Amino acid sequence: MNNYKKIINDFVNLFQIGILTAKDIKQEISNIIKFKKEKIMNHFNNSSQQDLEDLKNKIKNLNLEIEKLKKLVRKR
Repeated sequence: MNNYKKIINDFVNLFQIGILTAKDIKQEISNIIKFKKEKIMNHFNNSSQQDLEDLKNKIKNLNLEIEKLKKLVRKR
């Protein structure tokens, strides 16, 4: 909620100064939405990438363990 208040206060301050036009407001809102969307997408992409790396490491470790067990069975 504080973030929204901060954004609204920023817009109000800019209106008071007379810097923003309607086009600038539209562009600023568009940029904020794009940034939020990219942040969320990166979060999900990074987590799935990390999960993939974890699975690869587990598979590698399991393959090593299988090879060790095969060697033990061959010796007997």
